[in-house]
Amino acid sequence: MSLFGLISIAGSGVDVSQSWLNTIGSNLANANDTVNPSQTPFLEQELTVAPGTSSNGYSPNPATTPMTPTEGTGVHVASVVTPNPNGVLTYDPTNPQANSAGYVRTPGINVADQLGNLDVAERSYQANVAVINHAKTVYQAALTIGQ
Repeated sequence: MSLFGLISIAGSGVDVSQSWLNTIGSNLANANDTVNPSQTPFLEQELTVAPGTSSNGYSPNPATTPMTPTEGTGVHVASVVTPNPNGVLTYDPTNPQANSAGYVRTPGINVADQLGNLDVAERSYQANVAVINHAKTVYQAALTIGQ
């Protein structure tokens, strides 16, 4: 693999990490939302990440970087899934959106899980940015060889 593929591979990791951070932010912002049980609440979102390239522009040149289809080409968001499509019924008769039985529908988002995911996504973002910065340093050093 060419060294020039490092930036595009790490760039795809930055892109996925940013999408993951945005998803976690949306989940946390809507964790306490409630609606009437007859309505659909905010739906928790989770990303499915797959190896390989997508149409986001982060892919090494296959002519100069021979590899198998999923080896060394980075990652991309394959899909966004909703693990709990109906939300959770919660008994809260004091809530103004409760039905006659006292139930409201909530997203059922576990805040502790989201905060743990936030830490992992942040570390992933930082690691990919560090790879990009190190690759830039190596490329700049290579340009000074022979001067």
